Amino acid sequence: MNREENMDTDFISENEFWDEWEVIQKASGDLFEFEDVKDQPLNHVWTILESSDGDDGNWYASTGFHLVNRIGYVMTKKPWTNELRDAVYFLDDFDHEDEDETRGDSS
Repeated sequence: MNREENMDTDFISENEFWDEWEVIQKASGDLFEFEDVKDQPLNHVWTILESSDGDDGNWYASTGFHLVNRIGYVMTKKPWTNELRDAVYFLDDFDHEDEDETRGDSS
């Protein structure tokens, strides 16, 4: 089982999100700014958020507009519904052990 499959079941996976909802970004691959999406249908807009605890390094896609921990926005070709769960937008599955050793962390 890979790390993405082992994620908390409250989230759909990064791959599922991209495939199922048909994510739209800027042509450059960057996230949209508020000005880019403010006049779009709300049920096609997702806010990309950093984890609230800041420790997991993941980014999450949450339906609609959010302010706290916001990185930017994406849109989807398919509209979302109120029953929808949040999704993993970017799964940080990089090995951080080397980074911790460099900083002298013993955790």
